[in-house]
Amino acid sequence: MDNNDKNGYLEHEIDRKKHTDAVLNSISNKRIIVAGPGTGKSFLFQEVCKKNIKQGKNKNITLSFINELVDDLSKDLHSLSEVKTLHSFALGLIPGEPKIFLDLSDIIGNDYEIINNEKIDYNNIFCNLIDDSLKLEFYSKRRRYYNFFSPNCSIYTLTKIFEEQDLSIPAYSQILVDEFQDFNKLESKLLDFLSKKSPILIAGDDDQSLYSFKYANPTDIRTKHASGEYEQFQLPFCSRCTEVTINAFDSIVDQSRKFGFLKDRMPKEYRYFPTIEKDKASSENQKILIKKEVYQNVVAYNIDQEIKKIFDPRSKTLPSVLIICSLKQQIGELEKNLRKKGYRNIDASQKFEKNQIIDGFNLLLKNSKCNLGWRITSEQIYSQQGRGNEFKEIIKKSYATNEPLFNIVDAEEKKFIKRVLALLRKIKANTAISNDEYKEVFDCLRFDQNQITLNKLLDELEQNQKQKNIYKDTPIKITTILGSKGLTRDYSFLVNFDNKYLLDKDENRKMVITDGSICRFLVALTRARLRTYIYTSESKFPTFVNWIGNEFYEEI
Repeated sequence: MDNNDKNGYLEHEIDRKKHTDAVLNSISNKRIIVAGPGTGKSFLFQEVCKKNIKQGKNKNITLSFINELVDDLSKDLHSLSEVKTLHSFALGLIPGEPKIFLDLSDIIGNDYEIINNEKIDYNNIFCNLIDDSLKLEFYSKRRRYYNFFSPNCSIYTLTKIFEEQDLSIPAYSQILVDEFQDFNKLESKLLDFLSKKSPILIAGDDDQSLYSFKYANPTDIRTKHASGEYEQFQLPFCSRCTEVTINAFDSIVDQSRKFGFLKDRMPKEYRYFPTIEKDKASSENQKILIKKEVYQNVVAYNIDQEIKKIFDPRSKTLPSVLIICSLKQQIGELEKNLRKKGYRNIDASQKFEKNQIIDGFNLLLKNSKCNLGWRITSEQIYSQQGRGNEFKEIIKKSYATNEPLFNIVDAEEKKFIKRVLALLRKIKANTAISNDEYKEVFDCLRFDQNQITLNKLLDELEQNQKQKNIYKDTPIKITTILGSKGLTRDYSFLVNFDNKYLLDKDENRKMVITDGSICRFLVALTRARLRTYIYTSESKFPTFVNWIGNEFYEEI
């Protein structure tokens, strides 16, 4: 490398450092950072914490709400900051020993409908801070009856405590907040309380706002950014992606604005950060690779062919692969097909649907008198028997009398639940039970024992037929666009990326482009360090691929 090349890289290093130093040298108690994908938020958080610790300020806390991001931040900020999800943070400050159950708000909402014959969404009430005293009183009574909190009601409860007892707000050396664009009004209110006693640094990006299902809206980060209350900063340099990805990202944003979308988007730069390593990767991966008419039954074949090409037998490490499906329902079939091809190192954990009756039995295994455990198991069993109206009467009686559900459930159903519970205890203790007893448990839990055994046998037969190629150990993560938030891998495959899945539906069920659909595509596009592949099952490219610009992609 000649001196000019060295100076070129140094110039970019200096420019990036200016942005980081601006944050570190600020004396503002309220700072907000606009930071796109791969722009170094974790590094900045480390530097902020290190500076505090050098000054003797050791009580740093970092808050997010995505468990996977919390896990990654915990590694990056090890010994520098406590890292928590917002709801675990809230639980830790609520007096007593509160327990959390993720679906409690839905269960209490169902109770409300049974008793008052009115559908209600308690998550909407909490997240949007809707003041409805009667519905909230109902929730409070049922929450105490079940003796659990939901994530939202834990945060709501803590904000109420802070409203009444300002002195109970804890103080920290620094509060760091990640992915703020996906916080809702309730979560934002909690941060407002915390910022009364502690300096706060918020990082987010309205281009990555995906969590409208939890009532998050990019308006909040935009409002805070424009309020004048927070000092503004940017992290413009992306050190994750290759140059073509950044160019494609910019092209999509430009086209979006040309067609009247992203009107309220915060002004920001998103720039490629050149290094020797990144320039080499960019040179070797100059185009996003796109393939049409890749139907669901041949997705695994196409991915296998590409991984085979990527694999370098001289390398000491295998490349990492992220597969992003347009729908959650596609994950299970794709995992099965990849395993048939001999892939062994697959994480597709998000494909599983919740089994509510198992949730109920898990609660009863910890406490055999747990009202919530009895509520969940008995609802499922009464439903299986077509006795839903009888279950509703049980809920009404429990609300009127506050009597434990254990005492209200029919004697025969109580006996059956206790019998299955006893068998589950034996299974957990690795104690032998009869085949008939296994069948009783599997039937209750709605497991098809024969299908499970058959699937296992077919997998074994398929595996034994496959040559044990080393590249089949390539680590693969399969998820949805939503599940890909915060993830980074060497290669990403965006599969079934068709307009019918990528776009949203209007009130007439017509497929339309929205800001949300654009943001989802931008998030998926920026996961790979080296190369992105896009597969569509259609005979023409989806809208957003056309927006990339044909100079940045190659059809395969």
